[in-house]
Amino acid sequence: MEPEKALRESEQRFRLLVEAVQDYAIFLLDPEGNVTSWNMGAERIKGYKAFEIIGQHFSRFYPEEDVRAAKPARELDIARREGRVEDEGWRVRKDGSKFWALVVITALRDRSGQVVGFAKVTRDFTERMKTQQQLEESQRRLQKSEESLRQLSVRLLRTQDEERRRIARDLHDSLGQILSVLKMKLDSLSSAAVGGDPEDGKQLALAARLTEEAVKEVRTISYLLYPPMLEELGLKSAIAWYLDGFAQRSGIKTDFRAASGFPRLAGDAELALFRVLQESLTNVHRHSGSPVADVELSIQDERAVLLIRDYGRGMPNGDFEQSYQDWMGAFGVGLRGMSERLRQVGGCLELKSTPNGTAVRAMVPAGQKKDRREVF
Repeated sequence: MEPEKALRESEQRFRLLVEAVQDYAIFLLDPEGNVTSWNMGAERIKGYKAFEIIGQHFSRFYPEEDVRAAKPARELDIARREGRVEDEGWRVRKDGSKFWALVVITALRDRSGQVVGFAKVTRDFTERMKTQQQLEESQRRLQKSEESLRQLSVRLLRTQDEERRRIARDLHDSLGQILSVLKMKLDSLSSAAVGGDPEDGKQLALAARLTEEAVKEVRTISYLLYPPMLEELGLKSAIAWYLDGFAQRSGIKTDFRAASGFPRLAGDAELALFRVLQESLTNVHRHSGSPVADVELSIQDERAVLLIRDYGRGMPNGDFEQSYQDWMGAFGVGLRGMSERLRQVGGCLELKSTPNGTAVRAMVPAGQKKDRREVF
């Protein structure tokens, strides 16, 4: 008798525990799906008192569309075959409001294996679902904002290139021509001053030399803003020209190697690589302390690859990411801007730095050359 009494007491305590649980709706169904028990959690979550729901079919907890689709009966069939079924979806409270539920239905069998009912456990996950929806919506807005920023960045870069091109032409065609005419006039006055006051001749000769230097400087600035050689002869020739001038201005020795037969690329791809070259070499000059810089132009796996390598101090490991974000080159665009420019032409940018130097690798598809007029 004592074991039976202990068992009854244990079963009674378990029923009391189940009935008292408030965070979970825990109740039993008969083999047809009618409710046979009801705990406090079920009352709190679903809104029914025990006397209102016991004897009713559990399908009333499902939205109408699920009932029409025979979802309640289907879930009981799965539980019979497989022992249990788990589902997550909308359920309906007594007042008609919906909540997002995690539901587990377990088949209960007697000793002969016959299904004598089902145990159903429901958890209200509405807040978690709403939080997940808010997170997904925030991610969508963030992605949309990032895409808008990328598009804005592309437009700014394109506008910047157009403005540089215009300024370069104005410098060359307007100011450059005026200075050239002024140089000729000064040369003419210097020739006419022969036999006159020696001091006047010296001053005129000096003015002519200064004007000649100004002409060269204007031409250099114009070509740096937008090198006509890039459009006329292509990236390979433009890089060689640029490196000659860079070595003279910076005192840094450069070594340029290009694959034989390197092809012409699409105009926007050549311009993107040329801007990476300018930004990278300006950074070498300002920050690396390297006496030399190597530049390579090659074709690898149907991609045009531009590599700029220096042998200076590199970037401290701990500051690498910050250096990547903050690096601003010749025109204040920086690596992020260059990376975005390359991305728009199907390319990418890689930066690797060690205490022995830094390497910048820019890659774009080596497709067929397009009409240069498509660049702008």
